[in-house]
Amino acid sequence: MKSSYLAHGKVIIIGEHSVVYGYDALAMPIKALHIKTTIEPASQMWMETARYHGPLFDAPAEYDGLKYVIKHLQKKANNNAPIKVTYTGEIPMERGFGSSATVALGTTKAMNHFFKLNMSEKEIMAVTNHAEMINHGKASGLDAATVNSDYLVFFNKKMGPKTLQTKLGATLLIMDTGQLGNTKAAVTSVKKLLDQSDAAKQRMAHLGELADLTKNAWLKHYPQTVGQIFNEAQEILHSFKISTAKIDQLQKIALANGALGFKLSGGGLGGITLSLCENETTAQKIVAKCEDIISDYWIEQI
Repeated sequence: MKSSYLAHGKVIIIGEHSVVYGYDALAMPIKALHIKTTIEPASQMWMETARYHGPLFDAPAEYDGLKYVIKHLQKKANNNAPIKVTYTGEIPMERGFGSSATVALGTTKAMNHFFKLNMSEKEIMAVTNHAEMINHGKASGLDAATVNSDYLVFFNKKMGPKTLQTKLGATLLIMDTGQLGNTKAAVTSVKKLLDQSDAAKQRMAHLGELADLTKNAWLKHYPQTVGQIFNEAQEILHSFKISTAKIDQLQKIALANGALGFKLSGGGLGGITLSLCENETTAQKIVAKCEDIISDYWIEQI
């Protein structure tokens, strides 16, 4: 018997970093990026990924969250029979696409089905979020909620995730810098900054407010306002020292070629950027100017 689950990636529209401190955030699923997790019986505990093939529990530390999911659910099923876990499909890692949450959710759901555990959605999300804590040191729950959603997610730590089915009426250009981000390092350095500076704390609170303003503008279909908010958010993220020379370069090109707004997305220190555009023509114009310095791009109608 074999069990599979296909989970998709995500991008944070606004609220990265501030969401960790209890502020709101907005994120959206990216259906074009997905990873399929397959569980099947095997002669020994085995893992197959694009980057690692070998004994499951010998996998490098980056797979520690998944090792937790597998151990925990085997224990819950009271079944230690060896299994092979295979990951197919591709979400660029350490870019802000939620690859770790995607595989944690996919593994939890595939194992739930494989062992017939009949776990509730709440239990599945608890296991996924625990794996995320192992991966990132501190996780808000936003990534897990969004990779588990078909719609835009407005995330509030107290209230949890709420889906928004409204379209903004714009085009989102996602560009991959080709530089690996490092969420753990970024979260740690931002925390250090906040501990040392009251001004940084105020900027973080303002970043949190910008997520609420984005939601209001989104519901009213005001792309220009969202663009202005993107630029303000990027200024704050830049002040947290998590932008890079490449991100700054892409920002200049995007804004000079008609983007309504621009910001990094995710942990920073590399990863992906978001350019909000009025239409696909503008997005393609920006891509043409940036294609030599990016590793990939995606265009989404939002």
